[in-house]
Amino acid sequence: MNLNQRKINTISKVMALVFKIAGIFTSIVSVLAIFAICILFFSNGEVKQSFMDAFEVTANNGTVISITSNSLLVMFFFMLINTSLMTVIIAFIYDIFCSIGKSFTPFTIKITRRIKQIAVISIVLSLIGGFSDALVDYYTIGELTWRINFAGLLSGMVILCLALIFRYGCELQQQSDETL
Repeated sequence: MNLNQRKINTISKVMALVFKIAGIFTSIVSVLAIFAICILFFSNGEVKQSFMDAFEVTANNGTVISITSNSLLVMFFFMLINTSLMTVIIAFIYDIFCSIGKSFTPFTIKITRRIKQIAVISIVLSLIGGFSDALVDYYTIGELTWRINFAGLLSGMVILCLALIFRYGCELQQQSDETL
């Protein structure tokens, strides 16, 4: 194992740990969204009202904005979708770093597939995220202002291009291995 492979191995192990922790965090947020959905959907009376009161928003002009339980339910549903997609992306990144740490090369078909999956999920997440932001605006300030997250779309496209580059790297790695 040469010096570059040792560096890749060490960095991959550290990054795998970082993304494992990030995955735990996003999983916790997803579970909290599920709890909020359950409270809104299944509880009645004081529990539900007390939960609803926690989401009263006071605007800059002093006006108190109350959000209905159905509106909160929709917002928490989109929160669950967003955090679940982020958790999947983080799990795929974790898997990539674990694979690199084991194989000492980033140029494998499995890693290329994972990068492509991350790209597709990133594009979907940017679209869903824009819609969920619009819902929050609508339920809090009364305006439906749907914006496309161009940075998220662009990031997804760049990641997709990286997947193609990694695919080419896999082909070169395979030719190099066959030559030896």
